[in-house]
Amino acid sequence: MVIDINILLLSNSIICFAQGFILLFVILFHNKPSGFLIISIAYLCLSVSFMLMTFSSYIPDYYIIASQTLSLASLILLNIGIERFRRISHKLIKLSLLFLCAVFVSSYIFVLVIPNTFRLEISFLLLIALQLAICLWSVLRATEKMRNYQYLLFASGILLITAISFRLFALSMHPDLLSNWPYWSHGLIYSVSLVTATLGFIWGSVEKTEMRRNEQTATLEQHYHFMNALLDAIPLPVFYKDKDLRFHTINKAFASVVGRSKDQIIGKTTLEIIPDLSSELAQNYDRTTLESGQDQKYETAFPFPDGLRHEIEIEKTAFTDISGEKIGVVGAFTDITERKIYEAKINYLAMHDQITGLPNRNMFYAQLKKAMAMAERNNYSLAILYIDLDGFKIINDSFGHNTGDTLLRTIGKRLSKSIRKSDTACRIGGDEFIVLIEMFSDPSDLKIIAEKLCKSLAVPSTCEGHICQVSASIGIALYPQDAGTSNDLVKAADAAMYEAKQRGKNRTYYYHSLMQNK
Repeated sequence: MVIDINILLLSNSIICFAQGFILLFVILFHNKPSGFLIISIAYLCLSVSFMLMTFSSYIPDYYIIASQTLSLASLILLNIGIERFRRISHKLIKLSLLFLCAVFVSSYIFVLVIPNTFRLEISFLLLIALQLAICLWSVLRATEKMRNYQYLLFASGILLITAISFRLFALSMHPDLLSNWPYWSHGLIYSVSLVTATLGFIWGSVEKTEMRRNEQTATLEQHYHFMNALLDAIPLPVFYKDKDLRFHTINKAFASVVGRSKDQIIGKTTLEIIPDLSSELAQNYDRTTLESGQDQKYETAFPFPDGLRHEIEIEKTAFTDISGEKIGVVGAFTDITERKIYEAKINYLAMHDQITGLPNRNMFYAQLKKAMAMAERNNYSLAILYIDLDGFKIINDSFGHNTGDTLLRTIGKRLSKSIRKSDTACRIGGDEFIVLIEMFSDPSDLKIIAEKLCKSLAVPSTCEGHICQVSASIGIALYPQDAGTSNDLVKAADAAMYEAKQRGKNRTYYYHSLMQNK
């Protein structure tokens, strides 16, 4: 009995069309439809190929080759579409579609090639072989071990294999079934099985995709909570701003420093939270960081919840995405108030005398050089008064160093009160002091100032229960008349001071008078 191949080919054409339509329906709810669309077009092409084969009895033989070429094109489209899924890890979808493709091709090759192999041309055989090779390569390339939860896929696969095996067995061993009702029954079972299997594979594939997406979402949420916990464990205030300079992520330390909750900070700019100059400065550095891509580090004063402005050091860097585009600013800051206070104390100790609190030798020379530069630029004179205490060594040796230190502190206070605010009194060591006088109307005024200092310092004082009295010998030197450098000016005043001691102590002496006498 002759096998009615046309009916088989027509049924395959209808099934391919149904699969293409089903995939088009999947496109409506899938977020990446490009792969589904290409595969759907491939199935529609395969349906047309089967339809052409159905009418092979009424058209020339080269139409058969054309239909096979169309089948080959559909397979190529299938592989292109599946490669799209490969990029997004839809391995199960890829496996199911390639498996169904292999089933269809092998099915119509079985019913077409076996009865007519002796009548087919070489080109037709090559096309068939190429189709089989593509199917085999694709299925082997796409094979993936399924998981235990995919019972629907197993059931669909078993149903599909059973239907195909029954149909092929009936066609090869019992061709007389074609003229009887069992043919139509098993043909119907075959068609329904293919549709069910296709729906099962697609359903299971989408389910697995959703499960993977849910797993990825859960993993991302876990990482997000971990990062938040890690940020909150950092004692330094840390923040992340988006391109609009609005806070996107902060830690507990940052919220604590600002004095607001995270919800009150996230989504707002620095100016909206703290509208002052420090916020404007912060946003300027944010823009610079985004535009240049270079790290920024600066110091500023920031209002803390205790109502005080603390000194902070801020470091910022541009945050980039995978493509390298700058999408925000990441930063952290440190409260350096205590460090600044400590540095100020260190600087104060380095520039001031520890006993009297007056500027020491280092600060004096720094002030003197600035004053000399200013005097030279503005064409005026300045003077220094070199003071040595007469009788201090006797008191220090007789009553001890504590009494001597107390006396030095008293002398320092008297000097500070006796000079103008524009003048500077310094202790340069031992019982020697210097007063820097930057502006005066006449050199003779210096003698009046020096004599006033002598009288003030000669007043007796009580130190550690002892009555102590000293006098002062003062040497006066002028810039630029007596010297051109700071060291020479101090040497000139020192020489004048020693001359005052030689002349009886408790008196003043000008350096230029000393030079005239020589």
